[in-house]
Amino acid sequence: MLVILILRSFMAFIDAQQMKLEHSDTFGAPTKQDLNKLKKGSLVKVCHNNERFWTKIQKIEKNKTISFNDNITAIVDNDLICEQPFKLGDTIQFEKRHIFCTM
Repeated sequence: MLVILILRSFMAFIDAQQMKLEHSDTFGAPTKQDLNKLKKGSLVKVCHNNERFWTKIQKIEKNKTISFNDNITAIVDNDLICEQPFKLGDTIQFEKRHIFCTM
């Protein structure tokens, strides 16, 4: 049975773009150009409740006004160490601004 967890309150996901602005000398995040290259099947790292983990993109829903706010549907692609509301193999949603790293 497929479980889809829709976390519309994105507050638990860390905003990588904001972290880059606040700590530009020590923190990096993907550029707008890198984020715009993402497609179904791309691997991206996000951070939820201070745990970073990989996800595999299933779908990208474009936001016509702010590209960093494009909605991403992805599958959790590694085991998680901390207690989370999802686990390996679950489908989750977040925004492009929450992506810390691309592969």
